[in-house]
Amino acid sequence: MKKILILLVFLIPAYAELPLYKIEGKCVDPKNFNERQKQVILYAYNYGAPKGLGYTMAAIAWKESCAGEYMVNFSDPSAGIYHAHIPGVIKKYGKYKDTSFIRNLVGELLMRDSEFASKVALDTLLYWQKRRDGNYKDMVKSYNKGFSWEKNKRIDKIAEAYYQDIRMNVLKLRNFIPKYTKTHNNTLKIELENKNQNIKNTIKELQNTKTKPSSNQTKQEKFFIMPEP
Repeated sequence: MKKILILLVFLIPAYAELPLYKIEGKCVDPKNFNERQKQVILYAYNYGAPKGLGYTMAAIAWKESCAGEYMVNFSDPSAGIYHAHIPGVIKKYGKYKDTSFIRNLVGELLMRDSEFASKVALDTLLYWQKRRDGNYKDMVKSYNKGFSWEKNKRIDKIAEAYYQDIRMNVLKLRNFIPKYTKTHNNTLKIELENKNQNIKNTIKELQNTKTKPSSNQTKQEKFFIMPEP
């Protein structure tokens, strides 16, 4: 019996260890992102660009979810590319009571629907941009901590650190996104050209098939005439 217990003591850690390495994303630099992360960054940029907040949206997506790698934070609770605060989303966009079930639904929506998640993030940025009279730093700090950083030194320190992270992300993305966009567009162009060429080849083959005379048409039929009696 003692031998079995000793064996179990050694076996349990081996089987109980969480394989977190399977979901570890790369958040150090965009050049190390996988293709999906790059697409998330580009999507966030394109969504915010018409309002002059493209790089900010992309920087927040990088900061909050590692460009879509970590889509939920249970402690906030928040979810989606930009980790929107779920209770706040329920209050602003829904007429539902804030219950555990509704929070689960909204969290799932934010993770599944990138367009809705982006709308929430951009709406929030535009609100604080107006509220802070266009002060970029205060807008970003408020996106993270609302009004709470104004009268609380500890929270202000957190909001300040958040702003500095976003600022650095924006600077790096200003170098990365134009290069990636060019490469991405060239790839799409090549793919489109290949598809067009395939279509042209198919049409040409069909035309050749129609114009080429069949073997039955080129050969003259020979008739054997029976002699009259």
